[in-house]
Amino acid sequence: MRKLLLGASLLTLLALALMVWSVFQPTPMPVMLAMSLGQALGTGAFAMFGLAILIDLRRSRRVRRSTGLPLLREVLAPPDRSDPDTSGTYPVPETPAGPKPGAPT
Repeated sequence: MRKLLLGASLLTLLALALMVWSVFQPTPMPVMLAMSLGQALGTGAFAMFGLAILIDLRRSRRVRRSTGLPLLREVLAPPDRSDPDTSGTYPVPETPAGPKPGAPT
């Protein structure tokens, strides 16, 4: 995965160099290269980065399953209403439904 991220960053820098070249020398050839080759390199770098993220997520999921740790979905899920509040904050009292005081009726 390290090689994948290195390749993605090198492709990104190469695409950026093409685009900067087209800004400093706005003749047709650098502009066309930046628009076509620079975009292709940038898209490829983005795809490589996305693949690295996907591989890392799958690997961490596999490790969590094998060690018995809760899955990330369970860790990030909001708590149930039946769970006690252990955050140390004071609960906000619920207001009864009805017209607000001072509101026109």
